[in-house]
Amino acid sequence: MSQLVPILEGIRTKIYSLVEDFEKQGTELFNYQTSNIFTIAEQNITIVNVLHNGNPLASGTWSFDADTNKITIVGETLIEGDIIEIDYTYNQYTVDEMNGYIRASMCWISVYGHTPKDFEMDEDLDDINPTPTAQEADLIALIASIILKPDYTSYRLPNLTVTYRREIPKYERIEKLVSKWEHCSEGITDTIQFNIYIY
Repeated sequence: MSQLVPILEGIRTKIYSLVEDFEKQGTELFNYQTSNIFTIAEQNITIVNVLHNGNPLASGTWSFDADTNKITIVGETLIEGDIIEIDYTYNQYTVDEMNGYIRASMCWISVYGHTPKDFEMDEDLDDINPTPTAQEADLIALIASIILKPDYTSYRLPNLTVTYRREIPKYERIEKLVSKWEHCSEGITDTIQFNIYIY
């Protein structure tokens, strides 16, 4: 995992891919009448651009409240009929929801694992302590994906595939995965590809 990407962001990206919650792009247009506050219909969004009559606005001329999903234009004179365009990206699951699944995943690793590591999350720094290896980050992402989408029978990462029978309970899938992971990952480097099949 790149040092430039915060560890939690990297794990969230893997989970989004594993559960097929791919980032989507959206645009909403508003015709200014009297209010400089505009409500975005889509949830869990990240603002990419705000445009006034096709011209991008600087970040200091607008604010976004994620709790209310409202954008307020604060540093721009608007005239009736002006067009405000909001470009954004969004996922089904919020960052906070993903962080909750990651936290649960780390608890399962602590319960079922035999490693002396006990991972803790620091959401303010978008970090996990101690810093997980690339393989441990994959394990955290896989367990979070099982918690989030327990009906899936296969999860795929670039260096790993996990498959199992549908009737195996969620907690048993996690226990088997942690056990197999600890057994198979001894001495494995980040560049070696391997598969885990759980039956």
